[in-house]
Amino acid sequence: MNIFKHILKGKFAITNYFVYSVIVTIIDTGIVWALVRFTSTHLVTANTIGVITGFLIHYLLASKTVFKTEYGIAGFVIYLATFLFGLSFANWLIVMSYEYVFMAYAVDLRILLSKGVSIGVPFFAMYYMRKHLFIMLNKINRKG
Repeated sequence: MNIFKHILKGKFAITNYFVYSVIVTIIDTGIVWALVRFTSTHLVTANTIGVITGFLIHYLLASKTVFKTEYGIAGFVIYLATFLFGLSFANWLIVMSYEYVFMAYAVDLRILLSKGVSIGVPFFAMYYMRKHLFIMLNKINRKG
């Protein structure tokens, strides 16, 4: 029974991370789409606003439940550093997708497809980076 519990433990963490990411993605994508379609906000600016909003929500949801860490300075720094990496990567992906990959599509679909690429690709990189960094942080906290 302990082996079964151990095997599923990691799956629940990524499942929770995924659910939180879906919630944040809906909010993020809605912000990006609304800003690009109904204001004169540039795509990268709109994406940055959406991603920052998502970052804050995701940090509050996932820190304690997925990575089992407190809302301390070190945990926030890990989340912020990985966020900045992810934001840069997501902005690069959204521009490349919008300008080159989906250029033949109508603007609404082009925005949504590009946003999908900028969300999907960094998802796994961010999860595994955070997972390993929080494991290291938790080990350090147990020693101190």
